[in-house]
Amino acid sequence: MAEQVFHHPDIYRIDIPLTGNPLKNLNCYVIQDGAESLVIDTGFRNEECLRTLMEGMAELGISLKHTKLFVTHLHSDHAGLAQYFDYPDTRIYMGQTEHRYLQKLMSGAIRGVRETMYLAEGYPPEKYYEADNKNPARVYMPNQEFAVTELQDGDEIQVGEVKVTALEMPGHTPGLMCCYLEKEKIMFTSDHVLFDITPNITNWPEMEDPLGHYLKNLDRILEYEVEYAFPAHRNLSYKTLQQRTGEIKQHHRKRLEEILEILRKRPGGAYEIAAGLTWSLRGKDWEQAPEKQKWFAVGETLSHLEYLMGKGKVVRKQKEAEGEVRNFYVAV
Repeated sequence: MAEQVFHHPDIYRIDIPLTGNPLKNLNCYVIQDGAESLVIDTGFRNEECLRTLMEGMAELGISLKHTKLFVTHLHSDHAGLAQYFDYPDTRIYMGQTEHRYLQKLMSGAIRGVRETMYLAEGYPPEKYYEADNKNPARVYMPNQEFAVTELQDGDEIQVGEVKVTALEMPGHTPGLMCCYLEKEKIMFTSDHVLFDITPNITNWPEMEDPLGHYLKNLDRILEYEVEYAFPAHRNLSYKTLQQRTGEIKQHHRKRLEEILEILRKRPGGAYEIAAGLTWSLRGKDWEQAPEKQKWFAVGETLSHLEYLMGKGKVVRKQKEAEGEVRNFYVAV
């Protein structure tokens, strides 16, 4: 269950299945040194993920009642089981920005804001509600509060003799954090850099220009000396961070140009634009794709539109349709 991926310090990967999800798995990492351990991320809040996590930890001789947990960001496949670690002898670490945003999500404070935003982009209401109700990000998120030690960029966690530095890399989420082991030249990239798939960069209420932040932090992660990069999903890779960040940047350049090409032909809202883009969706075309996948696609389209507006290449306008105000975008 637990695969050793590095020696001195001992680092293990617990492969947690995300059944039915295109991500396929979560790589839960465990750093052990002496009698201390740090678990990095958890999996969804469901029985399969909990069982796999518990079995992997038991194999390593770790109890969730006595360890440290680092939650890299608020997505449910990373934070879903964090509440199960809420014991007096366990410390749960999470970035301050990310933790406070998660609290808003758990309270439902942002749900209505996002609904209003998506419907204004032309998302058909009945399809939006179907996607929202089936969204694993909401279904499997924590359902109760848990005590958190909030971190700022550059804060350090000690695991035996190992020093783990938390690096805030907003973009994929408002306050995602990577873990850096400077001495060992190891970077746990979370969802900031993935090697088999491209991280979803969506819009976030109360966060400006997520794609701009993301691209800036792709450059920032290259400032650190890294020999081993451990991503949060799929396979480990022999690609360098330099190579992979270059591929991701090229992906977004193509996406931005594709949006501009669509808008040069005809203005439209984010839902309509997303329907015309090239996606790796589990369906033959946009109409046949799972609704929850389209939900993420519209969010990513919005983040790219916001970036283009910031560059002065696109303007957002409004019109009234069926008694409702709708957004549409025009290439400049």
